[in-house]
Amino acid sequence: MSNKIILDIDGLEVELTRKRIKRMNMRIMEPDGRVVISAPYRIHDRDVISFVRSKRNWIDRTARNVRERAAAHPEAQSRSEKEARRRILKERIAARLPEIEEITGLRSNGWTVRDMHTRWGSCNTKTHHLNFSLMLWDRSDTELDYVILHELVHTVIAGHGPDFYAMMDRFMPGWKTVRKRLRTS
Repeated sequence: MSNKIILDIDGLEVELTRKRIKRMNMRIMEPDGRVVISAPYRIHDRDVISFVRSKRNWIDRTARNVRERAAAHPEAQSRSEKEARRRILKERIAARLPEIEEITGLRSNGWTVRDMHTRWGSCNTKTHHLNFSLMLWDRSDTELDYVILHELVHTVIAGHGPDFYAMMDRFMPGWKTVRKRLRTS
């Protein structure tokens, strides 16, 4: 059983849900930047308030980025529009992925386009299956290549440590600039 309450913390509205969980979790929701916290029953409201205050700069920055990204990439208005975007992106990935696999020698075991709003892509490091966000449908070829490469590198290196970044540098020396462009638009 869970219960939801709304807390006003220094002018910031936070949706707090109590659950049978071990740790407190915070999410900034698409598309409006709403702050949602799940907390164990045993954590007092004052601890939640303290936590939010300690993360306030991050919350404000992330919520602003979420709202800006949502405004820059509006949702498809109809099912047919969304399917048209999906078709465009699938064609682009089908053209670029094999070429990037050939250049790098890295291989995936399949891929899917998903309607993800909080990340550009993901990789199941066990199965090497890649997922790409539908939000990539109108991004530049360079940005799409960066996301494809990023996820392919995860097929051999799970985390984001020095080895991961060295491999990114090896195959796409300017990747940091591309990543910055994706994060700020």
